[in-house]
Amino acid sequence: MKGCSLYERAAFLLRRTCHAAPVQYAACSSVLDLQSGGASGDGQHATLSVSGCWAFALPLVSNKASGPAAAQKEYQMNTNQVWRSRLLVALIAAGSFTLSANASAAPKPKPCSPDKVGTPEMFRCEAYTSNPKLVVKPLPTTSRSVPTVARASAPAIAGAAHFPQNWSQLGFNQRHNPVFGVSADAPEFLQQGTFWAAPLTGLDFMDIRRALPASGDAEAWGSTTSQYLGNVMGPSVARGIAYVQNGRRDIWAIRADTGVPIWHKEVTTAAGMGQALVEEVGGRLMVFSPVGDAAFTVQNAIDFTNDKPHFRGANFSGIYAFDGLTGEQVWRYDTRGSARPTPVYRNGKLYVTTNNNKFIVLDAASGAELGNVTNPGKGFSGLAAANWYTTADGRELIYYGTIRPRRILAMDVTNPTAPTLAWTHTPVDATANAPGDTSAAVDPDLGLVYTTVFINTGTDAAPVFDLNMLALNATTGAVVWSHLMGEGDSPPGFKGSVPMVHDGVVYAGNTSNGTFQAFDAVSGTRLWVTDFREPDDLPEFTHRPRSAAVFYEGKVIVAEGRDIHTLDAATGVELNRFENPGLFAVWGINQPVIIGKLMIQSSISGWVFAAPVDFIMSQSGVDRGLLPIESLPLPPILPEMLNAAALPNKQQAKEFPKEWLAYAGGQDHNSYLPKGPGKIAWQTPLKDAYPLESPPLDAALYGDEIASHMMHQYVGVGSGVSPANGILYTGSDRFSVNALNASTGKVIWRARTQNANFGQPVVTPNTVVLGGGDPWLSLGGTGAFRTRSPATSVGDNWGYMRGFNPLTGVEKWTVFSGLGTSSMTPLYSKDNLYWVNGEGKVWAVNADSGEPVAPFMDVDGLPVLSLGGFNAISSANVYRKGGTDIMVVGMSMPNRMVAIDLATAAVVWTQDLAAAGVSYLTGFATVPPAVSQISGLVVGTVLIDADVANNTITQLAFALNATTGQVVWKQAIATGAIPVGGFVGPTPLLDRDTAYMNNPIGNDVVALDLMTGAIEWRSPVTTLPGRLSWGPGVLVKGKLIQPVGPTLYTFDAKTGSELNQLTLGGSMTYNHPTVIGKTLYIGNSWGWVTALPVKQVTGDKEEDEDD
Repeated sequence: MKGCSLYERAAFLLRRTCHAAPVQYAACSSVLDLQSGGASGDGQHATLSVSGCWAFALPLVSNKASGPAAAQKEYQMNTNQVWRSRLLVALIAAGSFTLSANASAAPKPKPCSPDKVGTPEMFRCEAYTSNPKLVVKPLPTTSRSVPTVARASAPAIAGAAHFPQNWSQLGFNQRHNPVFGVSADAPEFLQQGTFWAAPLTGLDFMDIRRALPASGDAEAWGSTTSQYLGNVMGPSVARGIAYVQNGRRDIWAIRADTGVPIWHKEVTTAAGMGQALVEEVGGRLMVFSPVGDAAFTVQNAIDFTNDKPHFRGANFSGIYAFDGLTGEQVWRYDTRGSARPTPVYRNGKLYVTTNNNKFIVLDAASGAELGNVTNPGKGFSGLAAANWYTTADGRELIYYGTIRPRRILAMDVTNPTAPTLAWTHTPVDATANAPGDTSAAVDPDLGLVYTTVFINTGTDAAPVFDLNMLALNATTGAVVWSHLMGEGDSPPGFKGSVPMVHDGVVYAGNTSNGTFQAFDAVSGTRLWVTDFREPDDLPEFTHRPRSAAVFYEGKVIVAEGRDIHTLDAATGVELNRFENPGLFAVWGINQPVIIGKLMIQSSISGWVFAAPVDFIMSQSGVDRGLLPIESLPLPPILPEMLNAAALPNKQQAKEFPKEWLAYAGGQDHNSYLPKGPGKIAWQTPLKDAYPLESPPLDAALYGDEIASHMMHQYVGVGSGVSPANGILYTGSDRFSVNALNASTGKVIWRARTQNANFGQPVVTPNTVVLGGGDPWLSLGGTGAFRTRSPATSVGDNWGYMRGFNPLTGVEKWTVFSGLGTSSMTPLYSKDNLYWVNGEGKVWAVNADSGEPVAPFMDVDGLPVLSLGGFNAISSANVYRKGGTDIMVVGMSMPNRMVAIDLATAAVVWTQDLAAAGVSYLTGFATVPPAVSQISGLVVGTVLIDADVANNTITQLAFALNATTGQVVWKQAIATGAIPVGGFVGPTPLLDRDTAYMNNPIGNDVVALDLMTGAIEWRSPVTTLPGRLSWGPGVLVKGKLIQPVGPTLYTFDAKTGSELNQLTLGGSMTYNHPTVIGKTLYIGNSWGWVTALPVKQVTGDKEEDEDD
């Protein structure tokens, strides 16, 4: 299987080895206990040891710190080894990390000791005992960039003058050929090349590799991983510094001579799909970073369905400007929709293509908008980076592609304050994301624009896919020539390839059939075709040469998959194929950069590598036979910070429940326990929390309601907080799980995750479990949503359930659920967890081990039962009938409530409430149903009878017989404006006789008779514009406490009389309160967790409370 990609090989190994083991596995079998002697320390580190596993150290946080910061990582590659030893470090640095789901059962591996790193012994190592480490080493202060009229400081890195001094567009220049010669006085590392690796994402690539079995498609796995973890397009290199943008929401500046990081910044959302631009502006070296994800919110999918303008990009996006030497943020320009394509810098201006129908011109020094224009047909770019050309008559044109509609555009920016359309071209038979994803190359001497267009020459029912190489007149847009590159399949994700033009020849790959081709740039005559297939490739495997090649000394170098090909530029004959194990060095659309003899290559794993180009062109790479891939373990995944001193003492722990096993406290959604601590008050910001007194970010761009939803999806605290044993556990949509001391608010540990953590943690005595995922759709998902297809799925990044050690935050187990979101709270029943994910699949695992549970899961640890359609955020509930537990959950497409027998995995009943009206597009997948065990009822809400033309909709509440699913009652509680921004619906709260719910459509809180649905009372509420709340309240001693936007309202539960208001700020969009004893805990969409005395919330005097 030498020719197989990493993903193909891994999939094969899983099929071969997983019949006796679950897909997921535990990092360690033991449970760490800091309070029982499992830890020691030196005052600065907590050392944790686990029998049969590993020992590791984490930085401690000072007791005096009010907000613990993530421990700074450190790493230093040995750059003094001989070149061959350094190659081993660079290209198989992770050669001992896990590839097999059966790793936990493998023989004990031989770990690499420090003296073996960078030597041939590396090939015989089977494990590392810890993550690779990073240390950020800023440049000397004498090299700091300051805004002056002089040049941007003296060279900060030796040999900086021999590097390109700027980077103004994708691929450096119009032709996309970033190859630079150096003079004889250049440093040795440029004249001969050197080796280093920068592991910017640690072991995340191997962690996410565990999502492959649930994905079911190795290429789709790679596409998603590249977008949300690593680098997609390649590094930008200028003045001795390589700038790398990663999908993990961060920007890095690293030394091009050693790979050591200089600075690191986190941004709002995925950043790996664009290249940073580097320019000196006003005497300051500046870096311009395009930021944005590829997802669609459900509102954008709804707008697309209703033939309304829509855009791509689910999180806050924009262009960031940083000081190139220090990383200081200079300015940020926010965009409505994603700004992920690489802009063009010209004459002090940035020309920005976006996923929001707009073309924008910015002043590079200040970020001020100079001009904008709406794309024809309101189309938007995908990944298509801009390019430029100056016409014979002196006009400045900018080129890029769009989808919906599919066009290639030329914008005239001669007057940058008033850009106008110069020409537009509609490619024949263009399909999918073409031509909006492919970045065109320009030959300024020939006056031609080159791009590849993915086409379908057949029909939708019987497609015939091909890739068309297209040359357009740069001035008029007229087709000069086109050439079909060969039929093949439809690749996942990016379907075109980025052209490179050099000396009258255009080079590009065909992603549909795995060939690489050269064309005469003037006539379009095909000069040669090279097939990348190897004799031992699996029949179904296709090479995907997506990236632009580089032309170097008569050779063409192109990276794809785990291979770097060297071709004779004249004949296409393959001169060398450099292969690597693919553990971290995996290439997507990553184009290499060559300076002298130094080649720098980024990866979809987020790692960056450097090697002598002569070696890459002459050696076959690493012998994979020396790597026992199927027996390699993954070191434990540690929290990114641990403050063991913040753990609760025994007295604090005793005041809280020992476990928390349900969303909103239980079947009735009333998160109240009368026994608990006294009056506690604190307020703690989680990672990147936003000021509570501030309006939502970018409200001017999106509107208040959508912006408030986006705030929750950006930094919001999960839907509920879970107190147990003196610790308050909470998820964060800023990709983290947090444990706080429930008495003091101090952060004990924070674990970084791959996606948002919207749900409420489930806490057993041994494990904290939290689901992750996003409520977004892919490009293809919006098409399925539009047709209301049962194949519609929700989730654009990886979904999962993760189990953590409650005291340390060390991962115990992870179950990846593919691209279907698992952001809801799982149902806990008899030691097991059950949930329906964004693909409509029913998952079941043991809460403490993550082991799959029959009959829901097969021998490979994958779901047996698929309901069709999707669940978004409906946390399942349970009705107990005799000895049988019945799970009840809301679903969409088709829209219905579903009940499932947890003993047999059989569907007991479904109910679509069709007689009540036409349910909205989001269906029942938005609301966790409440269950009255005593009355035998399932209570929920659903939006019905949408009138899109008049923007009205009705909110329906209903009750079903829990045994049969028959409708017991239904009650329309309001008709009003259609809510926007997300999956929404009021979540009911029940007591013995009444159902309570907030009612944003009617601007009131409603109480219904539980048995009849009759409205008992409704009380008006007011809130700031757009800050709507959908979570349940809590009942405490005859009072209803209900979150409404930034405010906690208190009502008399019997009469509905308003008793008090307490405004916290921000918004509580999905957050529900939990009351333990005399303290109320609640999260906030702005990223804060608050603890308050109940009396402060209700307005009661202390003497009025019943102790």
